[in-house]
Amino acid sequence: MKKTILATITISLFLNFSLSAKEVPSSGEMISELLVRPLGLMGLAVGTGIFVIALPFGILNRVSTGSWESVTSSGRRLVLAPALFTFARGVGDYPDHMEDIELVKE
Repeated sequence: MKKTILATITISLFLNFSLSAKEVPSSGEMISELLVRPLGLMGLAVGTGIFVIALPFGILNRVSTGSWESVTSSGRRLVLAPALFTFARGVGDYPDHMEDIELVKE
């Protein structure tokens, strides 16, 4: 029984975590991540601060227009996009512009 479980785990590790040559990042990409990830985290902190400051004005806009569009769009741009850039992208995967981040839908 234990041998079967061990064999199943071993086989699943080899099947699920095998890397092809395209998936292995280069050393330059790994080194650039040492600078880019902390900058993304700082951008997330600054964007979240600006979003919190602008939130009351977005709520006032919601009262006058009846739409949450300004709050949701500023939340996507200031909080969600930097968070996805910092935490959800792969090593060395740099989008050309903010519109290229596929998880941020307008």
